[in-house]
Amino acid sequence: LSICTSCGNDAKTTDTSSAAADLFVPPVSSQTEADKDLYKDAVEALSQTELKLDGTPEISEDVVIAIQNAEYTEPKNFIYMIGDGMGFNIVEVTRAKYEDSLYQKKLAINQLPVQSSQTTYSADAQVTDSAAGGTALSTGFKTSNQTVAMTHDDTESYKTLLELAAEKGKSTGIVATSNVVDATPASFTAHVADRYMSEGIAKQQLEKVIDGTLDVVLGGGRNNYNSVGNKATLQAAKDASATYIEDWSEAENAKLPLIGLFAQDHLDTHDENTPSIAQMTDLAIKLLSEDENGFFLMVEGSHIDKKAHNNEFDNEVKEMIDFDCAITVAMRFVALNPDTVLIVTADHETGGLEIPADATSSNYGSHYTTGNHTYKPVPVAAVGKGTEVLLGINENIDLPRFVAKLLGEENFGEPSQINTIRSEFTDKDVKALANNTSTLNNHTLVEKTKDGALAIHFNNAHNQVSFPAEVLKTDELPNGMRAIHMLVKNTGDKTVLLPQLVTKVAFVTETLVPQVAYISGNTTMRVTYILPDWAWTEKSTEAIKEFTLKYSEGMEVNLEIKNLAVVTRADNK
Repeated sequence: LSICTSCGNDAKTTDTSSAAADLFVPPVSSQTEADKDLYKDAVEALSQTELKLDGTPEISEDVVIAIQNAEYTEPKNFIYMIGDGMGFNIVEVTRAKYEDSLYQKKLAINQLPVQSSQTTYSADAQVTDSAAGGTALSTGFKTSNQTVAMTHDDTESYKTLLELAAEKGKSTGIVATSNVVDATPASFTAHVADRYMSEGIAKQQLEKVIDGTLDVVLGGGRNNYNSVGNKATLQAAKDASATYIEDWSEAENAKLPLIGLFAQDHLDTHDENTPSIAQMTDLAIKLLSEDENGFFLMVEGSHIDKKAHNNEFDNEVKEMIDFDCAITVAMRFVALNPDTVLIVTADHETGGLEIPADATSSNYGSHYTTGNHTYKPVPVAAVGKGTEVLLGINENIDLPRFVAKLLGEENFGEPSQINTIRSEFTDKDVKALANNTSTLNNHTLVEKTKDGALAIHFNNAHNQVSFPAEVLKTDELPNGMRAIHMLVKNTGDKTVLLPQLVTKVAFVTETLVPQVAYISGNTTMRVTYILPDWAWTEKSTEAIKEFTLKYSEGMEVNLEIKNLAVVTRADNK
């Protein structure tokens, strides 16, 4: 068994044998006998092991085998985990740093069977803040920055997944390492015009505890709950049988509903007296899973974002490994209870972190390009019945719509509008591309593969390919384009950079960078380029009338490209 090694080994342990006594044995309609045996053996092994909760729980072979071989049934439980500011590169560099102590050299998030991505732009900006990002993930609607679970003009509230789950008779909870009134947890539990209306957010959360909508609140934020304006509401929650604790030592005997606030503001995750996110996640799951109707739990690794804002690399990696350890806790529950859906994602990327192309435990240096959020798409990892639909092109609003459908709500949020430009390319397209770039490639740069992809060879002399309007079919596309998607395959053996995408409107040239800087050898991945927000109206059609894939000089790269698509959205949405 491998252990995440960001803390010491003197961990307290919790006996999970009682929880494992009534093991969920799934139906075997689609399991082979071999799958069934592997799952049974792994679950039996898990039932005899203890879960370490010092912030470094085991990421074990048994959990992975059980996850890989379980028969997933109609979901009763939903665990939604959000790494605030967690981009692809912080995941990869953390994996690289700890690879020698990880099972199969993978983090827990890497072991989930569904691995995908989602875009994060808000209703009014290419770069979202946590309020709009959280609102998209909680309601299925995009809104303006700083707005919490309301329309962009602050006139109406959007129903959240947590509220929907409560309506369906499920227990609900939130866990955060930040103040629980911070933007992301607030987006699931409150409706305010401005994310900084902290006292009002706390009041709404307390009211939800009182009326039974919210059953578990764990994190920081005593100052907001104990404020002059909220003291009466807090007392009303206590009078309504809510357990209120400020010290983790009191958590062992806690019962629902539970409010556990372990700091005046944000938690100090470096303080040994502060509960780890893994501990809080484990407690929340244990309490909520007592409900026969199931539960909905949102867990936020809040400080990944905060450390990235300050460009504190080592501390951001520490927050990422802590969050991954909480993912392990959730995965263990899923392994024992395959009627659970687990989704792990982020509200946005922070810091613009850049890392080596082939990061390893001895080569994981990196640097930040900003102290702010970026518009880079972020990871999506999932397991559970139906989660394979998330393997496609995702916008952040797609995730809550998927969960809502599993909860029996078909009309939740606002669907993405995906317009396919080209699923495959023709010989006529190749000719148009060759003519459009003839001065660069002498008609040898681009050719069509048997499956309709464009095979493009970039080198020092031929470092760009321009796609003309006749190939992009822009006369058939509506205005309001927000993003460009394409499926890219690196047919070479080495890890290489992905190309930049250059658009031009009038005299304005915009160079867009892809979601991830590198693509490994012999790998296919979906790549997303977000259009600048000034081009989101009628200018978007101009921007995409012709775009160029471009490398700097000196690059030797062989790519295959197909499945071009754009995301469109009305300007007021």
